[in-house]
This record gives sequence, structure tokens and C-alpha cells, in this order.
Amino acid sequence: MSCIVNVMERLVEETLEDILKANKDTFCGCRRCRLDTAAIALNNLSPAYVVTEEGEILLRTNSLRQQFKVDIIKAVTEALALVRKNPHHERE
Repeated sequence: MSCIVNVMERLVEETLEDILKANKDTFCGCRRCRLDTAAIALNNLSPAYVVTEEGEILLRTNSLRQQFKVDIIKAVTEALALVRKNPHHERE
């Protein structure tokens, strides 16, 4: 069965995870801060929707990874800086 997937969302989630792992002491890793960061980054990137069969998403993700990697890293890093300055987790 086919489904529609925003490949950019998955790439942002992977990139965010990698950056957080490498900078454990620098950024908050709580769920709210992660979601805020991903949302900000995704709002600054073009979506990349695909319709795929099961398993095909991995192929498409890998083909897009190199093309978007620099833009994704930049967007995630900028989003992390914004969330770090104004975290919402204390307000929950």
C-alpha cells in the first residue's frame, strides 16, 4: 500500500538526533525542545514529499540525503539556537 511521506521530515529528525548526540551538554534534549527545533527547521526548508511502496522510502531518502544535507544541518543548527534562547519546556 502506498503512502505519502515528507522525506525532509525524516532527514531533519535524523540530523537533529546526530547533532544532539554530538552536543549533549550544549542543547536540551527534552521532547518539547526536540519538537520545537524540528518544527522551526522544517518551516525553513522546502518539503520533499514522495509516494512510496514499503522499503522504497529508504532508497529515496538516501538519494536525497547528499543534496539537502548542508541546508538541513544549517536549518537545524539555527533552530537549536532559537529554541535554546527561548525554551518552552519550562512553561509546560
